[in-house]
Amino acid sequence: MHQSPCGERWNAHAKCLAVANDPRTCNFRLASGPAGYRLSARPVASYHSLIMRLFDDFDAWGDAISGAHLRMACDSVQFRRWALSFLDLGGIELQVAFEGGGNLCYGANTHAGTILFLPLSHSAVHICNGKPLDEASLLVMPRGSDFRIWVPRSAHSWCSIILPSEAPRLSAWVARGLEATCEIRRLARSIAANLLGRPADTPAHRAAGRELAAAAAACLPAPREPATCGEPGRPKLDRAAIIRGAMDRLDAEPILPTAADLANDLGITSRTLLRAFHESYGISPKRYLLLRELHAVRRELCTGANGEPKVTDVLSRHGIWEFGRFAARYRRQFGELPSATLRRARG
Repeated sequence: MHQSPCGERWNAHAKCLAVANDPRTCNFRLASGPAGYRLSARPVASYHSLIMRLFDDFDAWGDAISGAHLRMACDSVQFRRWALSFLDLGGIELQVAFEGGGNLCYGANTHAGTILFLPLSHSAVHICNGKPLDEASLLVMPRGSDFRIWVPRSAHSWCSIILPSEAPRLSAWVARGLEATCEIRRLARSIAANLLGRPADTPAHRAAGRELAAAAAACLPAPREPATCGEPGRPKLDRAAIIRGAMDRLDAEPILPTAADLANDLGITSRTLLRAFHESYGISPKRYLLLRELHAVRRELCTGANGEPKVTDVLSRHGIWEFGRFAARYRRQFGELPSATLRRARG
């Protein structure tokens, strides 16, 4: 077995791990054998070889995702495994991923074109920009747009399609009721099942990319704008702008503020901040800050081997002084104590 600190772990004799256990929504299964990890489409007589990158660390998996700047936190873990594959289809890029638990994601499209995001399993538990998805909807992310994705507690799989063309809007939106969504999902599964793990840049890759781009084009026209009148009471604050401001504030500070301080910095009430986080991620700002703090500490422990830090030194830099209490929260979240993470990072 080859193991990198807090990163990928490869085991040629591991047992099969289900990527999604609902055959109606995703027919992929991650397996392993003498040739390494692979993804297959069911029903088949034997596994079709698909090479996947397998991770035992959520943050390392997130760093490997292409096309977006992401701030993510895992709220609950069912399987301590995350997987990712990537396929270049002649200008169209396809990513297929499995997550072993829930995810609270804020991100921005850093690619030159448009990104389409759609679940491959458990569509109904995906909340994108505060709106639930279903089998006939997906998230469209134009270049430079920011987005919010929340999948509560469930292991799940998804794909993203990176297109060279630009969408006719500046902000991300959920496209609903599209027959093309089912066709895109079918194509993504079929392309993954047939081309991942094979020699790259073949005529088959380019043909698959053209077919996927044609199906995706049907999702790009902007939907009708919602009515701006007829709702009584005060105008609704822009929840996306609140989350965007909160993330920018958190990115700028080495020590995370309290939820009350964050609301004060944004010029809004604590109740407004609470509503924005509940709509986007289903949790309170306080809970989100705790999760973000846990992931920030883990990142430093995973990359801090060169400086030979002590766990207490790392915690102190993050403004944490109740070491025992934090260690208990850390163990519940990651399945190990901070000291064990640091030992693994040092090899």
